[in-house]
Amino acid sequence: MSGIPLHPLPPEFQFFFDDPNDPKRPPDEVEVRELRAEVLSHHRVRVYLVLSPYEQRPHIEIDILNPTGHSVGHLSIVEPLNPRMDFVLYLREEAPQGRYRVVASVQYPPPGFTFRLPEDDEPADLTLPEMREVTRAEAVFEIGA
Repeated sequence: MSGIPLHPLPPEFQFFFDDPNDPKRPPDEVEVRELRAEVLSHHRVRVYLVLSPYEQRPHIEIDILNPTGHSVGHLSIVEPLNPRMDFVLYLREEAPQGRYRVVASVQYPPPGFTFRLPEDDEPADLTLPEMREVTRAEAVFEIGA
């Protein structure tokens, strides 16, 4: 019997090996598989995000909204390499308390858009096209007194 385990690879190795049973998806089929938040302290929240494998790297916007719906934490992620991510966000609020929402928006440029490098004497155009949202997910967490 072979010494190779039959169970899936641990998350830290999934970046290096593709799962043949879970193929990479085109932009319109990318989905959020997991979104959750873990309160570390009154002002720090760890956000876990897992996407389905993707052919083209997305852009992701993460917002933390307080009980009144105002953004108190924001993160922009440009073309992540790995579909499994976790981040610590700091809440910009005096005394966080209550029921909060974390919202993740997965976005892509319009179909057919490609970034073009400028010629030697040409100025670089650094404007991004209007991004289109392909999927969104929300999770709720509580911060106690």
